[in-house]
Amino acid sequence: MIKKIWFAILLCATIVGLGLGTTAEAKTTVNTPTLFIHGLMGSHKSTDGLIAAAETKANGKKVMTITVQADGTVNVEGSLPSKTKRPLIQINFANNEASTTTQSQWLTKVLQLLQTKYHVTKYNVVAHSAGNVAFFQMVTQKSIKLPKLKKYVILAGPFNGVVGMNDVANQIKLLAHDQPQTYYPANDYYPGYQQLLDASKQFPKNVKILNIYGDLNDGTNSDGLVTIQSELSINYLLYKHHDSIKNVKMTGISHSGLHNSKQVNQKWIKFMW
Repeated sequence: MIKKIWFAILLCATIVGLGLGTTAEAKTTVNTPTLFIHGLMGSHKSTDGLIAAAETKANGKKVMTITVQADGTVNVEGSLPSKTKRPLIQINFANNEASTTTQSQWLTKVLQLLQTKYHVTKYNVVAHSAGNVAFFQMVTQKSIKLPKLKKYVILAGPFNGVVGMNDVANQIKLLAHDQPQTYYPANDYYPGYQQLLDASKQFPKNVKILNIYGDLNDGTNSDGLVTIQSELSINYLLYKHHDSIKNVKMTGISHSGLHNSKQVNQKWIKFMW
């Protein structure tokens, strides 16, 4: 009788084990992809060099190009093989003059697609210029379940203004924790700094962040397009909710030069991998 009971227990355990094994095998797991996002008026050219550097210096592999059309349609070229160690995904906006708020909605679609169709559970991001604002708006949305952000590289993020649009060189000082002395309001392209500040509490926890910014060293305290105060204001957006931002100043490098610099590539690649 005892032998029969033990046989039944072992049989049940075997069946359950086989069931679990089948379920595990049915789920495709992929390594953490790194997404590359360009800014306003940018294109694939803004991230081509970054991707090429990751392939050459870090054994990364570009596996996918995602283009969001002007109507929000998401087109995917390539795939996401599970065996690729460091998959790289380039994101392009066909309408590169859309507001960052609109682009943030497009990024939401992209992340949801990667999550549901390609089984992405974690991801990294490298963004240039306004791509950072669009990404910040996307990742701080309420009540939207997305893959988990692990590492985030900011290149020339204009979080509080752009020279020639609403910012002027040496006009605004930074206070404690890199709080801007003045918060710029929203315009047709960007949300206001206060809007970003209000949303910042939703920024995901335990993200490692590298903030790389340029200084032409010409007295403007800017990279020619974004001032240092605007680039460092990310620190105040997150200082109450985040403590792992590393800021790196690149002297003599312009706004567009930040995505075409061997020195910059060396720093962000080392941080990422």
